[in-house]
Amino acid sequence: MKKHNLPLAIIVLFGLVVLGVGVATGSPLIFNFKSPSFSGVGQSSHYLTIENLEKSRRDAIIAKAKAEADLLEYELKNTAIELFRKNLESRFYTALAKGIIDQVFGTAGNQQNSGETIIDGYNIAWTSTEENDDADGVTVVIKDAAGNTIYTYGMPYQEEAASE
Repeated sequence: MKKHNLPLAIIVLFGLVVLGVGVATGSPLIFNFKSPSFSGVGQSSHYLTIENLEKSRRDAIIAKAKAEADLLEYELKNTAIELFRKNLESRFYTALAKGIIDQVFGTAGNQQNSGETIIDGYNIAWTSTEENDDADGVTVVIKDAAGNTIYTYGMPYQEEAASE
């Protein structure tokens, strides 16, 4: 480098140093925990969130177990033999009800004005009057094993007069 350019180079170098070095200011380093469990800031809502998560997981486990138990119970109730038993029982009760209806509303002279039967501990009793065009008609009373009345049915009907 030539000597007459040296002062210019020093001035440029000095200018770059002055411009490059600024006033450095800073603050002390302060460490804060980000977790509310350690810092205490927002701690109650943090605990509430954790509790809600735990509760929802427990509820989901309980709901899943209940659903599996319900499915098992449903499958046990709907086996082929269980469906056959229910169908047979239904037909039995239908035939029994038809027999009672035939006795109560039988043809004139072949009608039973009162009677009773016991089905599975329940007493079923019926009474009918012998009056034609009777507003009271037939009364059916169902009582439990303790004698408490469960149902009372009143059915008016026009009875046929006995043929002469």
